[in-house]
Amino acid sequence: MTVVRIDQGMAAAAAQALPGKVDKELRTRYRQLRVMLHTAGLAATYAFIASKAKDPDDSAEPAERDKLAAAYRDAGNGILSRLSGLSLLSADPEQMSARDVMRELGRMNPIQYARASAEASAFAGWLSRLADAVYQEGDADA
Repeated sequence: MTVVRIDQGMAAAAAQALPGKVDKELRTRYRQLRVMLHTAGLAATYAFIASKAKDPDDSAEPAERDKLAAAYRDAGNGILSRLSGLSLLSADPEQMSARDVMRELGRMNPIQYARASAEASAFAGWLSRLADAVYQEGDADA
């Protein structure tokens, strides 16, 4: 029998969601997600992620907007995959719209919601740690 630690699975999921190149902006955004999960909660943070995934910041350059939108999309998909893997979502996450996800979060009982929040926070923490590990200051190709 093979035993896999929870953090091993979480690290692997975060590594899969992390883009190939991590710049200072992206590293900062990943750091903010974990804080946002703790202060605003899972539902509000997921709504923020979903909005940024499709309607990026207009003040950024087009390439920057596309990169950030893709990163938010990958982070949101990573969270949904984790929740689905724990049977906290009743539908296939790839078939769910942001509105469907919000309905699912709203229907959870307090224990399920707390577990989902803890999973999302751990996932965001791993994204942040991995982004810190990959990012190299002053490296234009980081």
